[in-house]
Amino acid sequence: MLLIDILTCYATAGIGSVVGLGLLALIQTDQPRIMHALNIYRWAFASLAMMSMIILSSPETVATISKVVIGFAGMGVSLLAWAFRQLNGRRTLPTLGVVVTCVVGAALWGAAFLPDPFYVRTMAAVFCLVSVAMAVDQGWLILRSARGHLSELCLMAVAFVFSAIWLAMLWHAIDTPGPYPNHWLHAPAWLLPMAGLGFALLPLAVAALAFTTINARLMQQLRARALSDELTGCLSRRGLRELGGRMLAMQQHNPSEVAVLMLDLDHFKAINDRYGHVIGDEVLRHVTHVLRDRLREDALLARYGGEEFTVLLPVRDAREARGVAERLRKAVESTPCETKMGPIRCTVSIGVSFHADANTLEDDISQADHRLYAAKQGGRNRVEFVAPTLG
Repeated sequence: MLLIDILTCYATAGIGSVVGLGLLALIQTDQPRIMHALNIYRWAFASLAMMSMIILSSPETVATISKVVIGFAGMGVSLLAWAFRQLNGRRTLPTLGVVVTCVVGAALWGAAFLPDPFYVRTMAAVFCLVSVAMAVDQGWLILRSARGHLSELCLMAVAFVFSAIWLAMLWHAIDTPGPYPNHWLHAPAWLLPMAGLGFALLPLAVAALAFTTINARLMQQLRARALSDELTGCLSRRGLRELGGRMLAMQQHNPSEVAVLMLDLDHFKAINDRYGHVIGDEVLRHVTHVLRDRLREDALLARYGGEEFTVLLPVRDAREARGVAERLRKAVESTPCETKMGPIRCTVSIGVSFHADANTLEDDISQADHRLYAAKQGGRNRVEFVAPTLG
């Protein structure tokens, strides 16, 4: 049987986290969402790096220090899950993210004062809950997005493997009482080497995959900037034609649909007439920010002309497309633009169509535009649909 020293694995995980911090320090971006995710990743690896404290332990203190570093490890894993959600456009309230992370750490450190059997079971239960929740959440996010970069799929696979390991360890902790090792990793003999190696390599593997994912996102955004609208920063009409054509071509062999949304700011001329074009430009930038902040990374957002915007988005079905459209409409309505003239409230009307194989992008946009006209005729600040044609 392969002999693995678990304490050495803890130290290796801590050192790998330091290397992970160095990798992420090489990434520079001005994109708020990616920057936020990057900062959370850095905090995650800083927490995991505390596992290197095990190097300072002596035979008399190793059991106590192991409990300390296990608490930091739990916080680090929670932060990794939060960073992944942020990177994939699923916003988590900062307060909630901090509270969950602190609760995980407090539960692990608090359990350290319990008798050994209760500590081991609590530790296994906490890590099992966090790893299973992370695996399910990551799988749902990636599969729901109708796409998946290879590095993201690898992260999902890592999350599922670790959830399986912790499920087995939780069962063992409940079914098999001590004796307990001084590293507290109470696992079946056949599982211990695999778990130890996995924990040792986890930080460095996640850092490399996160580095690859973030760089891929940034490269995608750099290509998009070359085809962007100067005022709002979203795609220009030319950029929509080029990148939208690629999206439609890629979706031909994908079971998902492509929803085409045409959005128009209601009564925008009145805003320009009342406040001037400088304020009008502020409103356009504000609406762009609101829309982009509510869209996934795989969506294409373009300024089609004037106060009209177009969104192309892979979706699973019409229900998801309707949900996205309503979410965008409500977000614009509930988020006034703060200007030097005071807050300006605005609304959007939205028309939605779905790509059909026989259609060109212009055909799809034309259908969405007809629905947009119907939304404006129907009273504005509403969503109108063209039913999808399933192939």
